[in-house]
Amino acid sequence: MGFLRNIFLFIFVSTLSICNFSDAQVIFKTLPNYQPLFSDYAFFGVTQTRSIIPLNGNWVVYLAGEDVEKKVRVTVPSIFEGEGEFIFEREFRLTADEIQNNSFKLVFLGLNYRADISVNNVMIFRQAGGEFPFKIDLSRDILKSDSVNLLSVRLFYKLDSKNTIPLKQRFLFSKNYGGLIHDVYIYLTPDVNISNLDIKTVLNSAGSEANINLKSSVVNQELTSKENATSTTRELTLKAYLVNAANEVVYESSQNKFELKRNKEKTIDQTIKLKDPLLWSPDHPQSYKIRIELRNGDELTDVIERSLAVYSFKVNDDSLTLNGRRLTLDGVTYIPEYRSFGDLMNYDQFEKDIKIIKQAGFNAVRISKVVPHPYILELCEKYGLLAFIELPVAMIPADLSRDQNFVIRCRDFLSSYFKGYKKYSAVVAIGLGGNYLMSIDSHRSLLSNLAEYVKQNTGWVTYASFGSMKLQKIENLDLYGLELLNELPADHLEEINQTKNELGAGRVFISEATYSVNKGNTDGYVNKYSYEAQAKYFADLIDYCRDSLFTGYFINSMFDIRGDYSSLISGYSSDNLYNIGLAGENRSTNRLGFKVVSSKLNETEKVTIPIGSPKDDAPMVFILFGLVLAVLMGVLVNSGRKFREDASRALLRPYNFFADVRDQRIMSAYHTSFLAFIVVSVNALVISNLLYFLRTNVIFEKLLISFGSPLLIKIVSYLCWFPFKSIIWLMLIGVLFSLFIILIIKATSLFVRTKVFLSSIFFTVVWAMLPLVFLIPIGIVLYRVLVADIVNVYLYLLLIIFAIWVLHRLLKGIYVIFDANPGSVYFYSALFLLVLVGGIMFYFELKDSTIEYILFTIKQYNLLG
Repeated sequence: MGFLRNIFLFIFVSTLSICNFSDAQVIFKTLPNYQPLFSDYAFFGVTQTRSIIPLNGNWVVYLAGEDVEKKVRVTVPSIFEGEGEFIFEREFRLTADEIQNNSFKLVFLGLNYRADISVNNVMIFRQAGGEFPFKIDLSRDILKSDSVNLLSVRLFYKLDSKNTIPLKQRFLFSKNYGGLIHDVYIYLTPDVNISNLDIKTVLNSAGSEANINLKSSVVNQELTSKENATSTTRELTLKAYLVNAANEVVYESSQNKFELKRNKEKTIDQTIKLKDPLLWSPDHPQSYKIRIELRNGDELTDVIERSLAVYSFKVNDDSLTLNGRRLTLDGVTYIPEYRSFGDLMNYDQFEKDIKIIKQAGFNAVRISKVVPHPYILELCEKYGLLAFIELPVAMIPADLSRDQNFVIRCRDFLSSYFKGYKKYSAVVAIGLGGNYLMSIDSHRSLLSNLAEYVKQNTGWVTYASFGSMKLQKIENLDLYGLELLNELPADHLEEINQTKNELGAGRVFISEATYSVNKGNTDGYVNKYSYEAQAKYFADLIDYCRDSLFTGYFINSMFDIRGDYSSLISGYSSDNLYNIGLAGENRSTNRLGFKVVSSKLNETEKVTIPIGSPKDDAPMVFILFGLVLAVLMGVLVNSGRKFREDASRALLRPYNFFADVRDQRIMSAYHTSFLAFIVVSVNALVISNLLYFLRTNVIFEKLLISFGSPLLIKIVSYLCWFPFKSIIWLMLIGVLFSLFIILIIKATSLFVRTKVFLSSIFFTVVWAMLPLVFLIPIGIVLYRVLVADIVNVYLYLLLIIFAIWVLHRLLKGIYVIFDANPGSVYFYSALFLLVLVGGIMFYFELKDSTIEYILFTIKQYNLLG
């Protein structure tokens, strides 16, 4: 009994560890040889009058609520794995002259997730969540010139299923990290400065004239001093210049003279009429530079410079147009991530990635499922890529999408996008998330709400990505994306044509076409889920879009990525690597898919994709293990007359058999133990067959993701992809589960009058599972039959019938050895199962809204008809 209690304790603790799994240890990572690009004056806005004070480097960090003396040093930018609330601190110095003559903004290019930011113990800003860039005005009255200033960031990081963007449950999203992930610096401007510059460009239909409307806000934030105590007004002049790529001034505005009192702000509107402008396009990425100078007499007070790409991107019912010409989107999704560092990447790595995308022949990039680093958007303009950015949300349950708190959170997130990315000319469209279902009313309402908010604040095109093919019009939504996973548009031709007729062919595009690879290289594309099959898939996709004059497509994705959840469809990986990219995470472009796509887009020499011959992927271990079990069963059957008699009575007259067990009649412990091994093994063999068959089933993967447990899906993925190891582990789990059942029955026997021996329970449990031995032949061929997909429904029904049969026999054995009323045993057993399953589901629902995500998956794939 002591041994059995220890086993039970082990099962209990293991179950709790799976349910409550979280990273107890927080691990900080710093990118080796990280090089900030503060020398790129254009990107950081450094001019003759503006400068920055970098705050990268050594910070101290400690857990909130713990002893301050437990501080450790970390380097910023950096990331960490784990969850928790941390306080980051950094000291900096300012001179009296700097404070007197400058205004200050504290700039974060990205932190994750939520933060309270303080300077010298004065809270100045609360960042509600998200990795987007933001700026904070630093009031000079809290800054010190005679001693060090203390910057403190109280950072909270934990994704959940309702209150964060992105949500905790995510499918094929990159791994999410906490930390001060990107550069931190102080931005210094003169105390009389151009505080804001809005640029709007209107290009006529012929592309022969552009009106560039400039709205400059000028603010006077001078401090009172002895020198200017009597002077409260500045006489200022504002002038705009338009400079081409050759650094030649092509337009110079007239001077705008005005007076500005201290602590006042003035907005100046200017219009540049540009004849025959140089139009930006992916083929000719030529940009202008706007330069705004603010002068006090002859003295240059402030100057601001901004890159400007002049072009017209329009969505029509029949097509997309760029500068008045029909445009087909040849796009790819780009998820900036590098190995185990997430999007903590060197600036030169961002540039290398964009160069690879451009060299492949793409004209558009969808920065999907992540908040983009602003430098990527500058590179898109430089190299000629239309940039699609988006809210990193998907798989939104119906109840959550109608939650007003979630709607407000999405709007706030969009507002931060407007502030952080509006100055980047390459951004043409903003996405509202993915995996939406048109059949969910609250999804349509949410999209209409968010699209309207975008239209009210920007001139960006709006789009959303849908997990269904039949779509209908949504107010203020310009483009409708279709998601394809291991399927081609031709597989949904009727639905897609119906959608194009309903919305207009120009408004429907393929937002992501994904092909998962789990077999690596084979001898040809007839082998599904190989690199050759991936190459054939993307070649067919491009051909279809060209032949059918489709608006465009985005191949998903440019590079392999790592995620928080282990993938089933992409194969097991200890690093949670998703093999979906045209190139590997090491940026190697030797994959056949990259070569094929590049040759098509660049119209170079055709790359041959070998056909090959189909390979049988059915594991031999199922056959061998099944035959071994058949032999062992034969040995057991022929071991003596006693076993055959016991087996016959157990199957045909179970009541009498279990009565003999209760009365301690002579039972062979050897035969029972041998039978226990066989039935546990058969059970493991059948389940392993099922798991191996389900390893490429996206529905199964999404159902597992619904539980929000990375450990759970990692275990299942491991069991799916390694059949032999799966059988061994499932046998062990079967033994432990049987012991758990035995202990539960023993515990309940304390409530009956009849004394029930542990040996009787053991015999009852084992012999109740006797029908499982009939599944040995099925276990040998189950995977092959399931792959044929002819009698799958009948097979599932057969397995369910066997499970019910075994459960019924077990309950019968229990009421016989308990000498109890059958109705009571059935009732309390049903109640126990209901409480057990219901309790587990209630726990996961309370913790991760699991039931809502399961219902969403059922809705998406119409599992209930």
